Amino acid sequence: MRLVVDTSVLVGELLRRSGRKRLGDDRLELFLPEQMWAAAQVELPRRIAAFIRRRGLEPAVGDELPQRCLEAVETNVVILDEAISSALEAEARRRSLRDPADWPVVASALALSAGVWTNDNDFLGTGVATWTTETLQAWLDRS
Repeated sequence: MRLVVDTSVLVGELLRRSGRKRLGDDRLELFLPEQMWAAAQVELPRRIAAFIRRRGLEPAVGDELPQRCLEAVETNVVILDEAISSALEAEARRRSLRDPADWPVVASALALSAGVWTNDNDFLGTGVATWTTETLQAWLDRS
C-alpha cells in the first residue's frame, strides 16, 4: 500500500518500537514531503525529551532514540523532493481547507496516487483516501 505519512503520525510512530516496526512493514510504501520532514526534525527532539520525562526512562535512552528514529526514516520512508508537491500546490491548497499547512501531504498523495496515513480529521474532504493507524494496523493484520 502506498501512503504519504502525516508528520504527527510519523513522529508518534518513531517514538515506539511497535511504531518503528509498523513503519518497516514491507507491505507499505511510505512517503513524506521534504517540507514535512523538516518539520518532523524540529518536532522529534522535543517529543523525545517529553517521552523520556513522562516515562521516567534513563537518559541513555534519550541519547539512542534519535539515532533509531533517523535510521527508521532512512530505511523505510522516501523523502520526496519539494518539487513533487510544489507541482500540485495550487490544487492541494484548494483542497486543504481544514489545515492549510497540510497542502504538501495532499499534493504528494495526489502526485503519487497514494492515500494519507493520519490520525486527525484535517484530511477529510481533500479527495484522498485516509488511513488511521488503527485502520492501517487492521489491514496489516488481515493481509
